[in-house]
Amino acid sequence: MSPVDGTEPGAMFAEERQRAVVERLRSAGKVTVEELAAAFHVSAPTVRADLARLEDRGLLRRTHGGAIRADGTLFEPPYDQRQVMRHVEKRAIARAAAARVKDGETVLLDAGTSSFEIALLLKERAGLTIVTNSIANAVTLMENPALEVVLVGGSVQPRRRATLGPLAVGFLDRLCVDRAFLAFNGVHPEAGFTVVDFDAAEVKRRMMERATETIAVADSDKIGRVAFAWAAPLSAARLLITDSGIAEDDRARLTEKGLAVEIARV
Repeated sequence: MSPVDGTEPGAMFAEERQRAVVERLRSAGKVTVEELAAAFHVSAPTVRADLARLEDRGLLRRTHGGAIRADGTLFEPPYDQRQVMRHVEKRAIARAAAARVKDGETVLLDAGTSSFEIALLLKERAGLTIVTNSIANAVTLMENPALEVVLVGGSVQPRRRATLGPLAVGFLDRLCVDRAFLAFNGVHPEAGFTVVDFDAAEVKRRMMERATETIAVADSDKIGRVAFAWAAPLSAARLLITDSGIAEDDRARLTEKGLAVEIARV
């Protein structure tokens, strides 16, 4: 495919156009094929192809004649899609997070895809005890015999590739860890930390309670969002690590609420 697939001179590159579509959705909540075709000087089939690509990446949901935002309080793309979404930003956040882990510490990782990037980095370390409810994290970390890996017991949720439920919460009650890194679907100055379901919220809340220090990790797309289930207030974490895409006013509001914000360099 040519990098420019518009039908008129001056048409935007496909990547630029798709970024612009996402920005329009963030501000307006919905778009139509007709308005996008007029705004970008391209054909309706080109717009529909853009929307299909963005839907494949979990960035919107197509409707008859257009698209709506894919950030409803219950919306969460499948695990495989989340692994590749904003991957560069998640890797930068993971590097900043892993740099805070000291030799000999006990570390708790939850089942987010951002946490998986941290696991990939900690896999190269030695002398750590890592507790996780993520099956993906455990499988990766156990390849290094110099690490002690503890998998939280509980009911397996295939969609998250994680253990959740009352058994997982009870398992966590027996632990105390130095540091926890947790990912969330939403980080909001008023609503706090939120996720898409109650089971995940309860496990993350208990993880925060069992850690001496909790660090939240979330790419900038999660900042300002509110998901369905409340997990914890902002005060439950000492620090949020995010990427440079965070809006300055969002950063200021979070800081005003007492949550320190670190920007990971991409």
